[in-house]
Amino acid sequence: MTEAKRHPLSDPASPVFGILSTATMGALSLIDGSTLDDRSRRAVHIGTAVLTGLYTGVTVGGKHLPLRVLAGLAGGAVALRFADLGDVVEARLEDRLRRAGARHPRRWMAAGAAAFTFAGFLGDRAAARRARVAVILDGDSEQVKPLDPRVRGLIEGILDASDVPGARELRAQLAVAQELSWGDEFTSTVYFDVPADLPRAVPHDQIFPVRAQFAGPGGVPYQLALQLSAGHLDHASVEPTDRETGDLADGPLTEWPDPTEVVHVLDGVDGARILVQPTPPSPDTKPTNETR
Repeated sequence: MTEAKRHPLSDPASPVFGILSTATMGALSLIDGSTLDDRSRRAVHIGTAVLTGLYTGVTVGGKHLPLRVLAGLAGGAVALRFADLGDVVEARLEDRLRRAGARHPRRWMAAGAAAFTFAGFLGDRAAARRARVAVILDGDSEQVKPLDPRVRGLIEGILDASDVPGARELRAQLAVAQELSWGDEFTSTVYFDVPADLPRAVPHDQIFPVRAQFAGPGGVPYQLALQLSAGHLDHASVEPTDRETGDLADGPLTEWPDPTEVVHVLDGVDGARILVQPTPPSPDTKPTNETR
């Protein structure tokens, strides 16, 4: 069973849509309505309503066009109806930021709007990846089996690379985690089965800020990212660090990388920085060339 490919601008999990929506929402927050005349302000309100409607239709309306149209119209109408109130709220927020010492409050507001939009994109992308795997493996029975030693070593390295809040709880989850599997073939995404009564790392969904980078087929750089769901280990997936470069790889991944050959990178407000290179091998991790 396959899913029809959607246009990048109509797919909430598409990198193109994620980048454009993040940039657009951030740019809209840079516009100061108090500096515009009535005609210009009205034009900005209409433009914002149109963009809000389009964003709502794509992210909330689902796959069916009628539902997308209804969601988009509703989102645009609400945005237009409360546009004046939005200007008042933005003005108050700008004033508070200025009082707090921010020299360019509008830039901070734009950064916050962009971050919020990008977080929504990451959530949509994680959900879409899981849905695609479910479609591909449709009809196969779900199995619970022990984690691959290399996977366990890779996740241990990610959690031990930096003192990130919640890492201790995730280590406790990893100690008893097993793998959810729908077949014997190797896939570059592994889903975890973790007891629900274990302490949570965070109270929400989150991508763990430390990633493991490594060289794949043909020397193409890949990265392993760890996704949390409601504070529990959900899945870990590998994808090319640069998707354009990844298309030139000699072939797809056929096994997990050795935990000792990865570089750990921490995401921060100032960009990513290397933490550990390479990581020490886990005591219970044995190199293997077996594929699943």
